[in-house]
Amino acid sequence: MPKPGFTLGILVSLLSLCLEVSIEAQTRETKPETSTISGLVTLKGEPARGVTVLLQEQRTHATNAPRARTDENGRFRFTGVASGKYSIYALAPGYISPGDSSIWERRALNVAEGEKIENISLELRRGGVIAGRVTDSRGRPAIEETVTLSRLNKDGMPQNSWFNNQNYEMYRTDDRGAYRIFGVPEGRYLVSVGREQRPGSIGILSDRVFYPRAYHHGVASESKAKVIEVSEGSEATDVDIDLPEPEQTCEISGRVVDADTGQPVASVKVGVGSLSDGRPSGGWVGDGASSSTNGEFRLSGVLPGKYSLFANSDHSYAPTGRPGANDGAGFISEPVILNVEGDVQGVEIKVTRGASISGVVVIEGTNDPKILSKLSQASLYVSIHTGRQTFTGSGSTRVNSDGKFHFRGLQAGKASLSLSRSPNMEGIVLARIEHNGAATPDGIGIEAGQQVTGVRVVLAHGAFKVRGELKVVGVAEPESLRFRVIATRVDMPLQYGTSVDVDARGRFVLENILPGEYEFRVSPGFAVDFTSLDPRISRLIFSFRAKVVVVGADQQPVVLVLDLSRKEGN
Repeated sequence: MPKPGFTLGILVSLLSLCLEVSIEAQTRETKPETSTISGLVTLKGEPARGVTVLLQEQRTHATNAPRARTDENGRFRFTGVASGKYSIYALAPGYISPGDSSIWERRALNVAEGEKIENISLELRRGGVIAGRVTDSRGRPAIEETVTLSRLNKDGMPQNSWFNNQNYEMYRTDDRGAYRIFGVPEGRYLVSVGREQRPGSIGILSDRVFYPRAYHHGVASESKAKVIEVSEGSEATDVDIDLPEPEQTCEISGRVVDADTGQPVASVKVGVGSLSDGRPSGGWVGDGASSSTNGEFRLSGVLPGKYSLFANSDHSYAPTGRPGANDGAGFISEPVILNVEGDVQGVEIKVTRGASISGVVVIEGTNDPKILSKLSQASLYVSIHTGRQTFTGSGSTRVNSDGKFHFRGLQAGKASLSLSRSPNMEGIVLARIEHNGAATPDGIGIEAGQQVTGVRVVLAHGAFKVRGELKVVGVAEPESLRFRVIATRVDMPLQYGTSVDVDARGRFVLENILPGEYEFRVSPGFAVDFTSLDPRISRLIFSFRAKVVVVGADQQPVVLVLDLSRKEGN
């Protein structure tokens, strides 16, 4: 007769084995399925063998992105791909893909869990070459100077600076003053070296000496510069540039004083802003200079030009900080307009105490400790809309462990608060903002010097994904035209919308979505030259609207139909 202890041991062992098998089976069942991606790379319509294809996750832009190499038939294949948003492109020195003139225009690919994506077509074309030599006013090689290519649109106006981020060094002149830029997309370009202060921009350099902007053939005027035509496989040589005599940057110095008492104010940061149509349009350059104990400040490396100068208040507030450590924080000033043609001295900036906003941040709709713990990692941004300009904080303010926050040094106007986009806050979205218990979809109005309290920033865990497809009908879209989809909850301002690229197959995925009614809009991609679009087509794209109700995890795919053949107004 078997001993009871022995029988019990067998039962426990069997129970343990069954439990292990059950846990292993559950783990295997819940493990996300991976996807496969395959396709073809062609060159002049023929398969391109031995070409590297990169699959880069858009969120990380990691340098160790998965790579595949095309076989004898030009085909490539990726296996074990996790669901997510990727950019896929063929990488071959000296070659480009049609329409791809920057990292923003690379082909997007939205991959679902367990999806089998086939027949992705990547085309390569031989890029053009622009080469030449840069010399100074004495004919000597200009070493380690950066060459800029400005692409012209159909109207002959500079559209943007073309830059291939795969090879930074080819834009720098060598010890002979020579440069050779390859893989340039077809188009018309201006080639230049040096610095200039354009209207509406800010020019601050670390060096005291700079070369004024000079174009090919040694002209200083953009309108007189020779245009370089680039076609597939073309090579433009002897695109030389003669630089003028170097010039010195300027220095701005002065004093920060209290507007009421005239006394000097220490530890106030002075920033440089741009001008638009002669009026300040906001924008800061770094931290600027801080006023000393006697209120003096000094800014160096300023390019000649027109600027606005004003107190760049530290908007953040840390109650645990050392008292008096930043006694200049919270001050603001009216802008001082300067026409800088040389060193400027004796500038007086009059400051007053700015307004403030304080309140609490909460995460609602969950008791999950892991999600609630993200509150201590949250940061907020504030921007003030005054009607004529927008002042944006020089940084974010960190939310305290108890959820409290405090912004100071604010201009009067409408304040908009937003949540910082950081990896540690993934899945957390801004649900609404309340002031004294009422929702404020249009922002919070603040008056000069007002201390606004009772603000409640409500966050939530966006647990849903919305997959969809954009169908463009009516006309043949240009090969370089890429789209983005923007979704905004109807009870939130437009600036709180979520945008995402539409991929090569017309698919898109919106992540971290809350339930509710949304308005969907469509826009051309970031790098699309709007001036190249037919004005009627452009208006139809921007006028597109669709209402979608998000109900939960079982949300049906959204199909958006953008009809570019319809009459405007329909």
